[in-house]
Amino acid sequence: MQQVNRAAMAAAVFLTPLLSMTAPAKASGVTLPAPAVTLYGKAEVQLAYTDKGLMRYTREGTQLDMPFSRFGLRGEQVLNEHLTAFFTYEVDVRGFDQADTQTPFSARNTFIGIKGQFGQLIAGRNDTRLKTSEGGFDLYNETSGDIAQILPGQDRLGDSLTYLSPSFGNWSLSATYVLGQDNELQAGKDGVAISIGYGDRSLSTVPYYLTLTRAQSLNGLDATRLMWQQQFSGLVLGILLQHSEESDGERSGTGGYLSAEYRFDHWRPKVQLGRDTTRLRQATAANHYTAGIDYVFNRQSKAYLYVTRLELTDSADTSLALGLQYRF
Repeated sequence: MQQVNRAAMAAAVFLTPLLSMTAPAKASGVTLPAPAVTLYGKAEVQLAYTDKGLMRYTREGTQLDMPFSRFGLRGEQVLNEHLTAFFTYEVDVRGFDQADTQTPFSARNTFIGIKGQFGQLIAGRNDTRLKTSEGGFDLYNETSGDIAQILPGQDRLGDSLTYLSPSFGNWSLSATYVLGQDNELQAGKDGVAISIGYGDRSLSTVPYYLTLTRAQSLNGLDATRLMWQQQFSGLVLGILLQHSEESDGERSGTGGYLSAEYRFDHWRPKVQLGRDTTRLRQATAANHYTAGIDYVFNRQSKAYLYVTRLELTDSADTSLALGLQYRF
């Protein structure tokens, strides 16, 4: 599977300059625009000190890292007046550490799809709809303060089909179906997640976003998640609640987070508090607290400082991080 993804990525990189120079194509006498291909990514550098290294995504001591830095290609091609094909090939980039020089890349979202008035249908490796149901709730996404530190279900799975409905007013529907036979993480079982959304995940057209999601046999997890986020002038509040059960086991429990962010000028002070009792992400029930501040230079770049603490039944760990992030 990885070899196929790497070959597709190499082909996309090779063909991008050619596609940009290609004249509009003709199919069955109809003139179609040339495919549109865009390079995008995230470059990030972070200096962090971690007390014990018990937390996911951390190591003990002082580290200079590039957390979840990546680049990708996305593009689309009009097929006819009703259908448009599109693709995304994205890889995680590592390389600051000497140990990463032999494996500097790993797969992220890699898929092909079609879209039209019916919505979007996507095939490949993609974030599950349980994962994406968080919207913009996670204020420390892709850091050691991420809700995935203690909350199960934040998965990106291959061999999956994704459906995204068109919007009906402020309502939307999406679903993930994972083929268990071809996916080693599914232990031979097909998995599904269905999510209903109301509002706007970016909080721009309306100041609220609400999702209700149910997952069954998804990477060994059965879960129900409710998420609500709302903006009150400069203050953004959110709550996420989740009940989780091990599909073929005895572990189960509840978990969730509260988040708050205040936006004024270039500054974004924010706090996030979480607890989970399932023992699916950590060895014991866990509490997770994170507080920090961002300085936003523009829509693409920011500097940040945060401290996060993980508390388990018989141990605890603290991490302090200073970073700079640029999205392109």
